[in-house]
Amino acid sequence: MTSPSTPRPLLLALGLLLAPAASAQTDFVALHPCAIVGEKDKNKVQDHQTTCATEIARGDVQLVPSDQVRAFLDKEPKKSCALAKKPSECLGRLATATQASRAVLITLDPGQLTRVSGLVVNPRGEVVDQKSIQIRSRGQPQSELVRTAITRLREQLNLVPLKVTPLVEQPAPPPLVAAAPPPAQEPTPGTPRAEAPPVTSAPPEALGVSQRAPSGGRTWKTPVAYASAGVGVAALGLAGFFAISGNNAMVDSNRPYADNRYPPQSELANISRLRGEATTQRILAGVSTTVGAALVGTGVYLWLNDRPASPAPGVSALSVGPGGVSILGVLP
Repeated sequence: MTSPSTPRPLLLALGLLLAPAASAQTDFVALHPCAIVGEKDKNKVQDHQTTCATEIARGDVQLVPSDQVRAFLDKEPKKSCALAKKPSECLGRLATATQASRAVLITLDPGQLTRVSGLVVNPRGEVVDQKSIQIRSRGQPQSELVRTAITRLREQLNLVPLKVTPLVEQPAPPPLVAAAPPPAQEPTPGTPRAEAPPVTSAPPEALGVSQRAPSGGRTWKTPVAYASAGVGVAALGLAGFFAISGNNAMVDSNRPYADNRYPPQSELANISRLRGEATTQRILAGVSTTVGAALVGTGVYLWLNDRPASPAPGVSALSVGPGGVSILGVLP
């Protein structure tokens, strides 16, 4: 079954929008010395282990220094997790001791039919991923056959977890404090007050005008809130689409391994392609979920922050007389 294709313009727009969130740092991986089966020549064993470590370290994988791994294994009873009764528990302790996100054990059985398997464990001793492949020699050197097998296994193993940047909530704006009017100054005792001038004629009645202060309305935050929430919901829907597509691709890539079978050589390229497609779809789903949640949260925050305040009444008066015009205003 082929996963549905995604329009290129949509992927390009989403990639430009989510580029900062997708640049997460890569976690370190503790690589256990590769276990070589059926080889008694120490020089060949060292060559195979070197090839194994070199191929695993390619790409985005950052390995813990080998001296830290050796220091941990020297304290183990059998000096190796491959010989332990429960290799996953030993690898979990290795990841914890080296502060790595994953610990990996590669087992290699070279020969005309070269078999290679990988075991990925997190610091809690839980198996994250486990794969096995085999390649038959077609006349190429044994070193090239081993390198090809390890490279294909690395492309299928889930070595590095996806990191999601946590959301940082914006602090609420400080409340506005109204300044109190200055107190009225009392006259000093003993100081004569200024007498008002005599009124020659009574002014006409003042024309009183009473009105209400206009109530506050919505600002630019409301349309921005709606737009942000709409884009966020669309990103969440797109995340679900990516998750379903990635899951379908992973299911298709695992079918040739059902019932402990090994796929033929002709299907390995298609399996590798499906694994890569599944990984890409899962990464896009995680990033799209993060950005969608952030946009929806921003829209809700702007909408709640833009609610209109209750109107306060205000009074103003206009007085017209023979001596001039006076305006009296009383603030709420």
